[in-house]
Amino acid sequence: MKKTLLALSLLLGLSLHGYSQGSPPIVSFQAQNSNLPTGNRFGSIQAIDANTAWGVAGTPVTSGTTTTFNPTRYVRTADGGTTWTQGLVTTSGLTNYGVANISAVSATTAWASIYPVAAGGSSGIVRTTDGGQTWTRQTTAAFSASGAFTNWVHFFDANNGVCMGDPTAQGTSTVPFFEIYTTSNGGTTWTRLPRTTAITSVTGEYGVVNQFYASGNNIWFLTGYDTGLSNSVKVLRSTDRGLTWTSGGPTPFIEQASGIAFSSATNGLAWQLESLAVTTDGGTTWADRPYSTAFRASDVAAIPGSNIFVCVGTDARVASPTAADIGTSISRDLGATWTTIDNAAQYTAVSFASGTIGYAGGFASTTPTGTVTGAVGKYTGGNILSNRNPELQKALSVYPNPSSNGVFTVQLKAGMKAGASVRVVDVVGRQVVAQQLNATAIATNATTVDLSKEKAGIYMLELRTDAGVAQQKLVVE
Repeated sequence: MKKTLLALSLLLGLSLHGYSQGSPPIVSFQAQNSNLPTGNRFGSIQAIDANTAWGVAGTPVTSGTTTTFNPTRYVRTADGGTTWTQGLVTTSGLTNYGVANISAVSATTAWASIYPVAAGGSSGIVRTTDGGQTWTRQTTAAFSASGAFTNWVHFFDANNGVCMGDPTAQGTSTVPFFEIYTTSNGGTTWTRLPRTTAITSVTGEYGVVNQFYASGNNIWFLTGYDTGLSNSVKVLRSTDRGLTWTSGGPTPFIEQASGIAFSSATNGLAWQLESLAVTTDGGTTWADRPYSTAFRASDVAAIPGSNIFVCVGTDARVASPTAADIGTSISRDLGATWTTIDNAAQYTAVSFASGTIGYAGGFASTTPTGTVTGAVGKYTGGNILSNRNPELQKALSVYPNPSSNGVFTVQLKAGMKAGASVRVVDVVGRQVVAQQLNATAIATNATTVDLSKEKAGIYMLELRTDAGVAQQKLVVE
């Protein structure tokens, strides 16, 4: 229910909207024109594949010392960022609302979560199947009780999704619990989860707009608390696409946090402005994470198939940042150290679909000639996942390759440790297989990858271990 991002006042106070070269210059994102009206900024962005990305944007409004940000626009590319389209997320009957996030599965199909910005405002889920030109309310995700407030929606694929809102009571009960719905048919029907201990709220507890993260079938969200309660921020987790939930251990943060991101079922980061926390057990326990290099707190995302995190914004260590402090950083060690990979633009949102496919969203600004430009950066640097281990690469072999039935045996290097993983992506960067090596695979130095349900074509297998990465092209006939 908290609508103003904790870092927003810091971002807006900089007046750095747009592009400002750091020193020495480091450029890994190519500036693209989002076609957003000047003054708009991104609230979130989602990279889907080499061609497709979606975002949410709007205009922050400042009144006195208070800044609110209730975006209502979608932004979309279907051609790798060559052109971007934008428009309002709207349909008949929506009033006094903002868009918490958009979850897309293709260039045409996406869902948006709607929250009220004033008394009597709208709350719920809307869907588009024509790239944002029209949106339709999905009424079985009701969010109609007193106090209803939708915080986010996420789809794991075109059919299976989950959405979450602030605690409300149900039926004749007076006990509030988080309003969570799931669907297995693309939102044609949504079903609210029954009350359980894990999702029953305490006094003054609520959800936070767009503060969730999904990795595989796992999904997590943060809760917040009314000022003065001094409660530790809580993390709730589902391992089955939102069907059941457990409550994790408390984070080090009191009442509010800025965000959460996970690179796997176990490894994750949470942050509150400049303070960073880490978990290695899926959110059951959290610990402070000291760091000494440029962590940026506007947004954090994991790069799929890795334990690499990327963050955007200003250097969180700097109390009064200037243009020299904007940028994008990555961490390969769960947030202990951060390396700047771009310092040419100030971004507020970031997302990667792979080690080479990523987008960041920022501010739409006006040039001296009156042209509205910028707001989007497309990643054009090298493969962030490239950390090849020559010995690992030499030992990796796959057979049969090509495969007539799509089933491959992967021969591994002897002596591998637990925690190694295998992922396969198609030619547009879509992940089709992701699996951790079990004890049998490690003991026998072999595992099986099954692409029998995929189309004939070329795929890329990636073996990732603590010692580095190895890759192998696969061909399905």
